[in-house]
Amino acid sequence: MDEHVITTEWINAPDEIGYHDYVTGTFNSFSCTCGQPLPDRRAAIRHAAASGRCQMCLGSGQISINPHDRGGCDGCGGSGKGDPGTVMVQARVSERFVKEVAALLPGEFGLTDVVAVLNERMPPPDGGPPAMLSVAAGLIRYLEVQGMVVLCTAPDYPPAAGEEQRYDDPRWIRVA
Repeated sequence: MDEHVITTEWINAPDEIGYHDYVTGTFNSFSCTCGQPLPDRRAAIRHAAASGRCQMCLGSGQISINPHDRGGCDGCGGSGKGDPGTVMVQARVSERFVKEVAALLPGEFGLTDVVAVLNERMPPPDGGPPAMLSVAAGLIRYLEVQGMVVLCTAPDYPPAAGEEQRYDDPRWIRVA
């Protein structure tokens, strides 16, 4: 028998819950057969990762996004297995934080500049992975929507199979 079976139990959940409540486990309790305390979803995800379990379904192979619905996990294909040592990181940032990061960027910048600023302002916990390009791209997109930056150069070609794209392209400039 597997010594790490993590179970999720719904507690006093309303019929409709928000995505944030699901992700944080607001209406859930978590437990593992090994007896390790799992006070919240974040602790359950870390424990699942450490024991080679899928971090989406916590090793059950099933995902329940509300108290009345359950389906197979797309992350692991229902196997419950995951890559040991890989941890999903969910960061919450405020609008103030985003503006501070934007102010630290040079007048013209690329993805690697944003990654460098993010790693300075939000160092990874416990020697974890540094900020990823996808996080930087999301932050840039937010800044574009807010009218704080605009695209000033773009790659000459879209990436395709077998072609390498330089990540210092495209470049943005601050306008606010």
